Amino acid sequence: MKLTKIDRLTLINQYQILKRLDADNASGYEEYIKILSDGYAIFYNMIDMWVYDEMPPEEGMFVLDILSIYRFVEDYKRRNPKDKDVIEHLWNNFKGFDGNNETEYMGFVQFLIQTQGKFSEQMQYLVTTDNFNSHMPCVEKYKKMVQKWNDLGKKYQYPKEAILEILNA
Repeated sequence: MKLTKIDRLTLINQYQILKRLDADNASGYEEYIKILSDGYAIFYNMIDMWVYDEMPPEEGMFVLDILSIYRFVEDYKRRNPKDKDVIEHLWNNFKGFDGNNETEYMGFVQFLIQTQGKFSEQMQYLVTTDNFNSHMPCVEKYKKMVQKWNDLGKKYQYPKEAILEILNA
């Protein structure tokens, strides 16, 4: 990260304020102030390590698409509780994303569902998916499912056969 002197002065000022408002963490803010005032650029990453890179809109749309697929799958399961083919399918419910390798997707899902309250039908899987952490890569599987959904016309209600095609993609 590159910071100008003005950037550094602005951040120093912010950390001075935080140091006074949040006495429990004053020593951490003091460390940041020292890093910034002395220009220890090697440690600037400590200051922004909790600020993630932007998620491109197309990746956000991909997450919305997969959650939309699982919304109509949940609706189908609710309306057809005896359909074992869908209900017992390995991919019958949203598994989340891999917390180690697909972190940005997992974080976005958590934001959508837990913070914004969207796709609330997925909350029933919060515990069983370890907070939407699949612990295995899922992006490639989900991309195939989204592609199949697009191929089928990107509708929000399908018969069993189409749902199985999407889940089997």
